Order: sequence, then structure tokens, then C-alpha cells
Amino acid sequence: MKRYGFVFILFTILMSGCSNHFYEIRKDRLYIYLKHSEARNVQLRCSLDGYKEHPATKIDDDMWEVSVPFSSEMAYFYIIDGDVFLPSCPFREKDDFGTENCIFVHEM
Repeated sequence: MKRYGFVFILFTILMSGCSNHFYEIRKDRLYIYLKHSEARNVQLRCSLDGYKEHPATKIDDDMWEVSVPFSSEMAYFYIIDGDVFLPSCPFREKDDFGTENCIFVHEM
């Protein structure tokens, strides 16, 4: 049943224009995928640990993967080749620096 829920969430994300970015939950880890073929270096920064670096791994010509401990909610953004990058995401919040962060909310 949970597998069907993941497929539904993935389909919803893809249909909502977020096809360059999606999530997968496996056991106690949240895997985040970003499609960005031109990138040479990708890092995720998230609120789980004070926005420390989480290096992403290039898993094919244009897809990057990074995992963090699963949490039902967190704020995050990427650093791609030294520049802040915010992908298309359904939920955003303003941060203390006048920009925005994406929000991951499980079950939304």
C-alpha cells in the first residue's frame, strides 16, 4: 500500500511541473533527486542539521542523488557549482536572508 502512495506522490510531483526534482523514502532515509545535467558539483543544505553540506552523487548523465535522515518536515535548498539553487517545489518559505527555501512535508 505504501508503494502505491509513493507512486501517486511521484506522479503528482511530475505532473505539477516539478519533474526536475523528486523524493523517495527508504527505511529511515529521505532520498532527494535533482535533474541538472550541466552541474559539476551539487550539495544539499537542510534545516535538519543547521544547513550543513550534504554532497550529492551523480547517478547518471543528468540526475543527482542525496540522502538525509528521514524527517516529516524540513527546509532545504541546493548549492550547485557554488551558487544557491531552488528547484521547483510545491511548498516554500521565506528565510532570514530575504530569499526562500523549499519545504519537504511528508504525506502532502
